[in-house]
Amino acid sequence: MNVTRLHGATDPVQGLAEALSQESPLKLWSVIVSCLGDASHCGQAEVSGLVLSALVERIGLQPQAMRVALHRLKRDGWVDSRREGRVGFHRLTDMGLAQMRAVSGRIYGPPATASPWHLVGLPPDAPDGFALLPEALSAVPISRSFALVSGPIDHVPDDWLVTSRVQDGLPDWVRGTVAEAACEVEFAAFEAAVASIGALPDDAMDRFALRVLVLHGWRRLALRSNVAAEAVLGEARAEIACRAQVAAFLEALGPAKPDQVLS
Repeated sequence: MNVTRLHGATDPVQGLAEALSQESPLKLWSVIVSCLGDASHCGQAEVSGLVLSALVERIGLQPQAMRVALHRLKRDGWVDSRREGRVGFHRLTDMGLAQMRAVSGRIYGPPATASPWHLVGLPPDAPDGFALLPEALSAVPISRSFALVSGPIDHVPDDWLVTSRVQDGLPDWVRGTVAEAACEVEFAAFEAAVASIGALPDDAMDRFALRVLVLHGWRRLALRSNVAAEAVLGEARAEIACRAQVAAFLEALGPAKPDQVLS
């Protein structure tokens, strides 16, 4: 993420949209999911097509592509739509809402508390590697046979090596692997990007667009970061400072009110 574009930017919406697009282009269908999910979280079940089109255009994407994105989301069971006259209204399906609620704590809640982690080693004849780890465990592979894991280890097979956390610290190459899995660089860059936005605009559309972009960028990172890697890094990890910056920014903006954007 190239955060330098935001410093002194005359258009904070476009500046943030460009920063978020540096690593990979914004995916319209994913932005729509972020928008509808946040609207639902803030108590508004649906968003009109007029507001979505205005949002898409404001952040620099092609409004013409919205029909394709919505078609994909409907096909995949994420979005339902209805019409009132010539205006369409869109909302997450029950499945989409369930998916969003499953990660709402990760997106909107406080940082995870410190949790124990272990070094796990597989026996040399283990056929499927870390695919055999219990689903309740989060793991950061550091070699073909070893991983750092967090979560309950009760169901780890008896013939695997399980040690307590390394008391003397981790080698630099392991810490580098862990930092990459925890998205340390990306969280620090996103924190700086949000902090550099400066004074909030008065325009309702600009405020709504900023909320969607910040929430989308944060959601994208929070769901990508490895929980076990965060446990290894502990309280000094970049995710905690970034989460605090995002939460403060969203609180300053206030809840999403898409029904008031075009009024």
